[in-house]
Amino acid sequence: MSSTLTVDDFADLFGTATDHIPPACIDMIEKGNWAYAPYTQQDRDKIILELLLRIRDRQFSFVEQDDKTRWLKGWGENLAAFDKSDGDLDALLPKYIRPNMPVRLNGDFVRTEDPFFEQHWYEVFREWLFLTQCAGFDHIFEFGCGSGFNVARLAEMYPDTVVHGLDWAEPSVEIVDRLHTLKGLNTQGHLFDFFDPDYEIDVPANSLVLTIGALEQTGERNAQFLEFLLKKKPALVIHIEPTYDWYDQTSLIDHLAIAAHELRNFWRGYHAKLNEFAEQGIVEILKTKRANFGSLVLEGYSQTIWKPSEGSI
Repeated sequence: MSSTLTVDDFADLFGTATDHIPPACIDMIEKGNWAYAPYTQQDRDKIILELLLRIRDRQFSFVEQDDKTRWLKGWGENLAAFDKSDGDLDALLPKYIRPNMPVRLNGDFVRTEDPFFEQHWYEVFREWLFLTQCAGFDHIFEFGCGSGFNVARLAEMYPDTVVHGLDWAEPSVEIVDRLHTLKGLNTQGHLFDFFDPDYEIDVPANSLVLTIGALEQTGERNAQFLEFLLKKKPALVIHIEPTYDWYDQTSLIDHLAIAAHELRNFWRGYHAKLNEFAEQGIVEILKTKRANFGSLVLEGYSQTIWKPSEGSI
């Protein structure tokens, strides 16, 4: 039997009240096809078995330490498409959001009528996040900005805000600069390495720092970036990332995500440090919310929102 995500369901997944969903997001939800259904036991078992075999055989992409090759290629393709299209923002859609795939929803896999269900869900989520959390800042810094997909939308929504796109791959920085030269958006690109932060980058007082699916690649080497943020003292920090600590160890579906995180050495340890700093009064954690939604392998949209405390280091 099929079901459909409602506005109430979106609010629950976002960790907010239904009456806090902006009208623009409600309009997007009402226009979308959110029908989904559980898999038959046979099809569900097939999905689980295929993932287990991929984990056993290590059939996932891996990134060698300090190796930019994957990003140079991926964001280079987006840059070429963006230039070829004379600045079509659709050319910036990241290719890792794949159509016709099972999605994770509330602890299980579901099949969807819309082949682009995850992409369209993310577009609603992003609109809600940007409208409710990203207004009123003089500067917005997206670290690990990749294809510039989010930078472009933020710059469209907040033309008086300087939107900075930072990445360690040169094509990504070039995309952000092209958003300014080709589209007239208020954007600036910067090279930045999470493992060797550039302290020469100025983060003014009324600044928002944002990461979306970027810190996952830092594994357990994330202390340098956290220290950078504590020194720069932005007004607010938002991480939208797959969060290892929040999976249910007793769930088979979550076990697959846990195994994939460990195999690929994805983002871990950051929240333990952040919680220690909160206990010491160095930071204030404003919101943590498990996504309960994601792709075949991971839940990539969990929220961690915090800010440095007054008088912190």
